[in-house]
Amino acid sequence: MKKKLVAIIFLFIILVHSTVIFGEEFKHVEIFDPKQEKVVKVVKLNPEIHNMVSKWIKNLDGIYGKSNPLTSDGYAIRVPLYPSVRVDTKWLNADVNDVYIIVPAHDTPFLMIFDNENKLLCFPFKGDVNILSKVLDFNLTTKSSFSCVN
Repeated sequence: MKKKLVAIIFLFIILVHSTVIFGEEFKHVEIFDPKQEKVVKVVKLNPEIHNMVSKWIKNLDGIYGKSNPLTSDGYAIRVPLYPSVRVDTKWLNADVNDVYIIVPAHDTPFLMIFDNENKLLCFPFKGDVNILSKVLDFNLTTKSSFSCVN
């Protein structure tokens, strides 16, 4: 009887004093190759990537002009923005959590962003894909020789 009572008290103490610990989730940039239909590289998000992409989306100055932005070649790069970035421009007013950088093989790169209402918006951007390529340590220009610097 004493053993049962001690076991119950021990379990009660463990349950009452248990601590839940949540680890910080790492945010990763994913590079997707549509020809292979898979993510070909994952890179930990760092301040350099976050700042570069944040600058690009804060300086949007137009809408992407093509009616069908999807491509079956090149690369798609998903960049999670943590913390999210508030964008207030003529073209976009939203808190941006994810940015998709589309680098087609035979066209200029552009950004895909979902606004607060989950509406897909595409934008040309002022940025150098070659610099992003170096930061990601992945050659994005093998398929595309375009740069977005204006």
